[in-house]
Amino acid sequence: MFFTRIGKVIAHLMFWFSVIHISIAFAGAYGTADMESNRAFASRYLSAATTGEAINEVMLYILLAVALGVLCEISAKRNKPEERA
Repeated sequence: MFFTRIGKVIAHLMFWFSVIHISIAFAGAYGTADMESNRAFASRYLSAATTGEAINEVMLYILLAVALGVLCEISAKRNKPEERA
C-alpha cells in the first residue's frame, strides 16, 4: 500500500508540473514574434531548442503520469479487501 500511495503522489506531481511546463511552452509559442525570439525563449525558460520541441517532450511526461496513475488506481483496487454481501 505504501508504494501505491507514493506512486499516486509521483503521478500527481509529474502531471501538474508537466501541465505548468506545457502552458509556459504554449505561451512562449504564441507570444513570440519570430523564430529567433522563440528559440531564445525556449532555451532560456524551457531548456529546449524550440517551444515545439518542449511541447513534444512534455506530452510524453503527461502520458507517463497518466499511465502511472492508472496503475496505482488498479493497485489500490486490487489491495482492497473484498466486501461480502
